[in-house]
Amino acid sequence: SAINFQTSIATKASRVVYSAKGREVIDFGTRRAHGPQAGVLAARSSFIGGCKGTSNVFAAYKLGIPAVGTIAHSWVMVFENEQDSFRKFHEIFPDNTILLIDTYDTLVGARHAALIGKKLKSVRIDSGDLLKLSREVRKILDAEGLHHVKIVASGDLNEERIDDLLQNGAPIDSFGVGTEMVTSKDTPALGGIYKLVEREHNGKTIPMMKFSEDKLTYPCRKQVYRAADKNGNFMGDVIGLEGENVGGTPLLIPVMKEGKICYDLPTIHEIQRTASDSLARLSGPFKRLKDAKTYPVMKSKGLEAKRQEVEKLLRNINIM
Repeated sequence: SAINFQTSIATKASRVVYSAKGREVIDFGTRRAHGPQAGVLAARSSFIGGCKGTSNVFAAYKLGIPAVGTIAHSWVMVFENEQDSFRKFHEIFPDNTILLIDTYDTLVGARHAALIGKKLKSVRIDSGDLLKLSREVRKILDAEGLHHVKIVASGDLNEERIDDLLQNGAPIDSFGVGTEMVTSKDTPALGGIYKLVEREHNGKTIPMMKFSEDKLTYPCRKQVYRAADKNGNFMGDVIGLEGENVGGTPLLIPVMKEGKICYDLPTIHEIQRTASDSLARLSGPFKRLKDAKTYPVMKSKGLEAKRQEVEKLLRNINIM
């Protein structure tokens, strides 16, 4: 489940980051995650997928992810008026004043935020017509000479909504994405499985597989071989037998042997860079948000032949 869940969230995050076209994406999803631990794992996975930070302070502390956030609506509401709440927040965080401006009225909130002056860093819009409101807020800020102030958008965002906003010219500088990303809402479960492929008997390794209807498995230890063109762009993968000569770069590396870790585990920043570099080598048609091409994955001749051999043997033993 750890691999399935985190792979789902990292993949979803990479799609959201891709849709943002270079603008920052921040994980805002802890409160919608399926429990506290899931919130931490989602923050980790989202960072690997390309997010710049998380609003989960515990995850930031434990994993070394940048902590990023703004004020909550409740902060604004405990003050007698919005202006007082903004001023007080600025007193506490004079060099990192990011204000949430939609508690009462977004455009009025933008004018109140502008009163902070040159030290204002960003404003966040969390509701309403983000395209229309971001344009109006940008005008208000620019009219006050606050061209440096960034606009952050949040509120049930996903890759399709972000893409649509930017395609229509929304002047949004970064996105806070929560529910849709940390639950991978459109595809909430990855069908990864762990199956026995061989067993040892009297010092001999015996290939194993199962024939369950629509769930047939392949025997033996395997390796994934990746082919690339002359520019290093990925062309496709072949699942083959371990040690089989099928060409391409072998991807699977032993991490644990006999119950002990045998690999120098990378930092989360190194993992993020590896993911980013790999995505950069995946051509555009495979990354399209709509009507994307299916990345080619094939089974090798050696693996297919071994499957047929083992299946015949096991059927003779168990069925005949």
